[in-house]
Amino acid sequence: MYESHFGLKERPFRETVHPAAYVAVPSRERALRRLRYGLEPGRGPVVLFGPGGSGKTILSRRLVSLWPGPAVHVAFPMLPPAELVAHLAEEFGELGVPPPSLGAALRVLQNQLARMVAENRRPLLIIDEAHLIAEAATFDALRLLLNFTTDGSPDLSLLLVGGAEVLLDLPPALADRLAARCLIGPLSEAETASYVLGRLAAAGAQAPVFSPEALNALHHHGSGLPRRLNRVADLALLIAYAQELPIVEAHTVLTAAREFNHDSFAA
Repeated sequence: MYESHFGLKERPFRETVHPAAYVAVPSRERALRRLRYGLEPGRGPVVLFGPGGSGKTILSRRLVSLWPGPAVHVAFPMLPPAELVAHLAEEFGELGVPPPSLGAALRVLQNQLARMVAENRRPLLIIDEAHLIAEAATFDALRLLLNFTTDGSPDLSLLLVGGAEVLLDLPPALADRLAARCLIGPLSEAETASYVLGRLAAAGAQAPVFSPEALNALHHHGSGLPRRLNRVADLALLIAYAQELPIVEAHTVLTAAREFNHDSFAA
Protein backbone atom coordinates (compact mmCIF):
# COMPACT_ATOMS: atom_id res chain seq x y z
CA MET A 1 0.00 0.00 0.00
CA TYR A 2 2.67 2.53 1.04
CA GLU A 3 5.55 1.08 -0.99
CA SER A 4 5.48 3.46 -3.95
CA HIS A 5 5.06 6.49 -1.67
CA PHE A 6 8.44 5.76 -0.06
CA GLY A 7 10.13 4.43 -3.20
CA LEU A 8 10.14 0.82 -2.03
CA LYS A 9 9.80 -2.33 -4.11
CA GLU A 10 8.12 -4.30 -1.32
CA ARG A 11 7.06 -4.08 2.31
CA PRO A 12 10.33 -4.00 4.27
CA PHE A 13 9.01 -5.21 7.61
CA ARG A 14 6.76 -8.10 6.65
CA GLU A 15 6.87 -11.11 8.94
CA THR A 16 9.24 -13.62 7.38
CA VAL A 17 11.95 -16.06 8.38
CA HIS A 18 13.51 -16.18 4.91
CA PRO A 19 17.32 -15.93 5.13
CA ALA A 20 17.24 -12.98 2.72
CA ALA A 21 15.59 -10.92 5.47
CA TYR A 22 18.51 -11.53 7.83
CA VAL A 23 20.48 -8.39 8.75
CA ALA A 24 24.05 -9.03 9.89
CA VAL A 25 24.26 -6.96 13.08
CA PRO A 26 27.22 -7.68 15.41
CA SER A 27 25.37 -9.56 18.17
CA ARG A 28 23.70 -11.90 15.66
CA GLU A 29 26.93 -12.50 13.79
CA ARG A 30 28.65 -13.43 17.05
CA ALA A 31 25.82 -15.83 17.82
CA LEU A 32 26.06 -17.33 14.35
CA ARG A 33 29.79 -17.96 14.72
CA ARG A 34 29.22 -19.62 18.07
CA LEU A 35 26.49 -21.84 16.65
CA ARG A 36 28.66 -22.94 13.74
CA TYR A 37 31.56 -23.71 16.09
CA GLY A 38 29.38 -25.73 18.44
CA LEU A 39 27.86 -27.73 15.60
CA GLU A 40 31.16 -28.74 14.03
CA PRO A 41 31.64 -32.54 13.75
CA GLY A 42 32.84 -34.06 16.99
CA ARG A 43 31.13 -31.54 19.22
CA GLY A 44 27.79 -31.87 20.96
CA PRO A 45 24.35 -30.39 20.39
CA VAL A 46 23.77 -26.65 20.77
CA VAL A 47 20.95 -24.63 22.34
CA LEU A 48 19.93 -21.24 20.94
CA PHE A 49 17.63 -19.44 23.36
CA GLY A 50 16.19 -16.01 24.01
CA PRO A 51 12.99 -14.04 24.48
CA GLY A 52 10.12 -14.29 22.03
CA GLY A 53 10.56 -12.10 18.98
CA SER A 54 14.34 -11.81 19.29
CA GLY A 55 14.96 -13.44 15.91
CA LYS A 56 15.93 -16.99 16.88
CA THR A 57 14.15 -18.63 13.96
CA ILE A 58 15.55 -16.36 11.26
CA LEU A 59 19.03 -16.81 12.76
CA SER A 60 18.63 -20.58 12.51
CA ARG A 61 17.42 -20.18 8.91
CA ARG A 62 20.52 -18.14 8.17
CA LEU A 63 22.59 -20.96 9.65
CA VAL A 64 20.87 -23.43 7.33
CA SER A 65 21.74 -21.26 4.31
CA LEU A 66 25.44 -21.57 5.28
CA TRP A 67 25.35 -25.23 6.31
CA PRO A 68 27.33 -27.57 4.01
CA GLY A 69 24.82 -30.41 4.18
CA PRO A 70 21.13 -31.26 4.31
CA ALA A 71 19.09 -29.66 7.08
CA VAL A 72 15.65 -30.38 8.49
CA HIS A 73 13.77 -27.71 10.44
CA VAL A 74 11.06 -29.03 12.77
CA ALA A 75 8.66 -26.27 13.81
CA PHE A 76 6.19 -28.51 15.69
CA PRO A 77 8.22 -30.51 18.22
CA MET A 78 5.28 -31.89 20.21
CA LEU A 79 5.10 -35.03 18.09
CA PRO A 80 5.34 -38.37 19.88
CA PRO A 81 8.83 -39.87 19.51
CA ALA A 82 7.82 -42.49 16.92
CA GLU A 83 6.12 -39.86 14.73
CA LEU A 84 9.05 -37.47 15.10
CA VAL A 85 11.59 -40.08 14.04
CA ALA A 86 9.38 -41.20 11.14
CA HIS A 87 9.05 -37.56 10.06
CA LEU A 88 12.83 -37.13 10.12
CA ALA A 89 13.33 -40.30 8.10
CA GLU A 90 10.94 -38.93 5.49
CA GLU A 91 12.53 -35.46 5.47
CA PHE A 92 16.11 -36.73 5.20
CA GLY A 93 15.25 -39.22 2.46
CA GLU A 94 12.61 -41.33 0.79
CA LEU A 95 10.91 -43.34 3.49
CA GLY A 96 8.69 -45.55 1.33
CA VAL A 97 6.54 -47.79 3.52
CA PRO A 98 6.02 -46.26 7.00
CA PRO A 99 7.98 -48.26 9.60
CA PRO A 100 5.81 -50.24 12.03
CA SER A 101 7.63 -49.11 15.19
CA LEU A 102 10.02 -46.58 16.69
CA GLY A 103 12.84 -49.10 16.46
CA ALA A 104 12.23 -49.64 12.75
CA ALA A 105 12.09 -45.89 12.10
CA LEU A 106 15.36 -45.42 13.98
CA ARG A 107 17.05 -48.07 11.83
CA VAL A 108 15.86 -46.38 8.64
CA LEU A 109 17.04 -43.00 9.86
CA GLN A 110 20.39 -44.39 11.04
CA ASN A 111 21.09 -45.77 7.57
CA GLN A 112 20.14 -42.47 5.95
CA LEU A 113 22.39 -40.43 8.23
CA ALA A 114 25.32 -42.81 7.72
CA ARG A 115 24.92 -42.54 3.95
CA MET A 116 24.97 -38.73 4.08
CA VAL A 117 28.10 -38.69 6.23
CA ALA A 118 29.80 -41.14 3.84
CA GLU A 119 29.00 -38.68 1.06
CA ASN A 120 30.57 -35.86 3.16
CA ARG A 121 27.18 -34.21 3.68
CA ARG A 122 26.69 -33.57 7.39
CA PRO A 123 22.96 -33.58 8.27
CA LEU A 124 21.61 -30.90 10.60
CA LEU A 125 18.43 -31.11 12.65
CA ILE A 126 16.88 -27.93 14.06
CA ILE A 127 14.12 -28.30 16.64
CA ASP A 128 12.29 -24.98 16.90
CA GLU A 129 10.12 -24.08 19.90
CA ALA A 130 11.98 -26.80 21.81
CA HIS A 131 10.64 -25.47 25.12
CA LEU A 132 7.24 -26.88 24.09
CA ILE A 133 8.50 -30.46 24.24
CA ALA A 134 6.51 -32.04 27.04
CA GLU A 135 7.52 -35.70 26.84
CA ALA A 136 10.83 -36.85 28.29
CA ALA A 137 10.70 -39.64 25.70
CA THR A 138 11.09 -37.06 22.93
CA PHE A 139 14.34 -35.81 24.43
CA ASP A 140 15.44 -39.43 24.83
CA ALA A 141 14.78 -40.05 21.14
CA LEU A 142 16.89 -37.00 20.22
CA ARG A 143 19.67 -38.25 22.49
CA LEU A 144 19.55 -41.63 20.78
CA LEU A 145 20.00 -39.96 17.41
CA LEU A 146 23.26 -38.46 18.67
CA ASN A 147 24.53 -41.98 19.36
CA PHE A 148 24.53 -42.79 15.64
CA THR A 149 28.11 -42.54 14.45
CA THR A 150 30.14 -43.86 11.54
CA ASP A 151 33.45 -42.00 11.94
CA GLY A 152 33.74 -41.48 15.68
CA SER A 153 31.57 -38.37 15.93
CA PRO A 154 27.78 -38.07 15.81
CA ASP A 155 26.38 -38.37 12.31
CA LEU A 156 23.71 -35.80 13.15
CA SER A 157 24.23 -32.20 14.29
CA LEU A 158 21.44 -30.99 16.58
CA LEU A 159 20.30 -27.44 17.31
CA LEU A 160 17.56 -26.82 19.88
CA VAL A 161 15.87 -23.42 19.59
CA GLY A 162 13.47 -21.94 22.14
CA GLY A 163 12.85 -19.84 25.20
CA ALA A 164 15.20 -19.90 28.18
CA GLU A 165 13.02 -22.56 29.85
CA VAL A 166 14.34 -25.13 27.37
CA LEU A 167 17.52 -25.26 29.47
CA LEU A 168 15.48 -26.22 32.51
CA ASP A 169 13.61 -28.95 30.64
CA LEU A 170 16.64 -30.72 29.19
CA PRO A 171 17.31 -34.06 30.89
CA PRO A 172 20.83 -34.33 32.35
CA ALA A 173 21.89 -36.97 29.81
CA LEU A 174 21.29 -34.47 27.01
CA ALA A 175 22.30 -31.29 28.85
CA ASP A 176 25.71 -32.81 29.68
CA ARG A 177 26.43 -33.18 25.96
CA LEU A 178 25.81 -29.54 25.04
CA ALA A 179 28.70 -27.93 23.20
CA ALA A 180 27.29 -24.41 23.50
CA ARG A 181 24.47 -22.43 25.05
CA CYS A 182 23.87 -19.37 22.90
CA LEU A 183 21.71 -16.53 24.21
CA ILE A 184 20.39 -13.76 21.96
CA GLY A 185 18.63 -10.79 23.50
CA PRO A 186 17.35 -7.42 22.34
CA LEU A 187 19.33 -5.42 19.80
CA SER A 188 21.36 -2.44 20.97
CA GLU A 189 20.30 1.03 19.83
CA ALA A 190 22.96 1.05 17.12
CA GLU A 191 21.95 -2.45 16.01
CA THR A 192 18.29 -1.42 15.84
CA ALA A 193 19.21 1.39 13.46
CA SER A 194 21.32 -1.00 11.35
CA TYR A 195 18.50 -3.56 11.35
CA VAL A 196 15.84 -1.07 10.24
CA LEU A 197 18.08 0.48 7.59
CA GLY A 198 19.10 -2.99 6.37
CA ARG A 199 15.49 -4.10 5.94
CA LEU A 200 14.70 -0.84 4.12
CA ALA A 201 17.70 -1.21 1.80
CA ALA A 202 16.68 -4.78 0.96
CA ALA A 203 13.23 -3.42 0.04
CA GLY A 204 14.78 -0.93 -2.39
CA ALA A 205 14.99 2.29 -0.35
CA GLN A 206 17.13 4.91 -2.09
CA ALA A 207 16.49 7.81 0.29
CA PRO A 208 15.98 8.19 4.05
CA VAL A 209 12.61 6.86 5.20
CA PHE A 210 13.00 7.24 8.99
CA SER A 211 14.60 10.28 10.60
CA PRO A 212 17.41 9.64 13.14
CA GLU A 213 14.99 10.60 15.91
CA ALA A 214 12.45 8.12 14.56
CA LEU A 215 15.06 5.36 14.62
CA ASN A 216 15.78 6.15 18.27
CA ALA A 217 12.06 6.10 19.03
CA LEU A 218 11.70 2.76 17.24
CA HIS A 219 14.38 1.23 19.43
CA HIS A 220 12.69 2.52 22.57
CA HIS A 221 9.16 1.48 21.66
CA GLY A 222 10.24 -1.76 19.99
CA SER A 223 12.36 -2.81 22.98
CA GLY A 224 15.10 -3.82 20.55
CA LEU A 225 13.17 -6.97 19.59
CA PRO A 226 13.03 -7.55 15.81
CA ARG A 227 9.45 -8.86 15.77
CA ARG A 228 8.17 -5.86 17.70
CA LEU A 229 10.33 -3.49 15.63
CA ASN A 230 8.80 -4.93 12.47
CA ARG A 231 5.25 -4.34 13.69
CA VAL A 232 5.83 -0.79 14.95
CA ALA A 233 7.87 0.23 11.89
CA ASP A 234 5.25 -1.15 9.51
CA LEU A 235 2.48 0.74 11.32
CA ALA A 236 4.57 3.92 11.32
CA LEU A 237 5.03 3.68 7.54
CA LEU A 238 1.31 3.17 7.06
CA ILE A 239 0.45 6.20 9.26
CA ALA A 240 3.01 8.41 7.50
CA TYR A 241 1.62 7.33 4.13
CA ALA A 242 -1.96 8.06 5.20
CA GLN A 243 -0.88 11.54 6.35
CA GLU A 244 1.16 12.07 3.14
CA LEU A 245 4.35 12.64 5.10
CA PRO A 246 7.61 12.38 3.12
CA ILE A 247 9.49 10.75 5.99
CA VAL A 248 8.67 9.01 9.26
CA GLU A 249 9.35 11.18 12.30
CA ALA A 250 9.50 10.26 15.99
CA HIS A 251 5.93 11.41 16.71
CA THR A 252 4.65 9.03 14.03
CA VAL A 253 6.53 6.16 15.66
CA LEU A 254 4.94 7.11 18.99
CA THR A 255 1.47 6.97 17.40
CA ALA A 256 2.28 3.59 15.84
CA ALA A 257 3.55 2.22 19.15
CA ARG A 258 0.35 3.29 20.89
CA GLU A 259 -1.75 1.57 18.24
CA PHE A 260 0.39 -1.55 18.44
CA ASN A 261 0.10 -1.70 22.20
CA HIS A 262 -3.64 -1.22 22.01
CA ASP A 263 -3.90 -4.08 19.51
CA SER A 264 -1.71 -6.28 21.72
CA PHE A 265 -3.85 -5.64 24.79
CA ALA A 266 -7.03 -6.17 22.79
CA ALA A 267 -5.73 -9.54 21.59
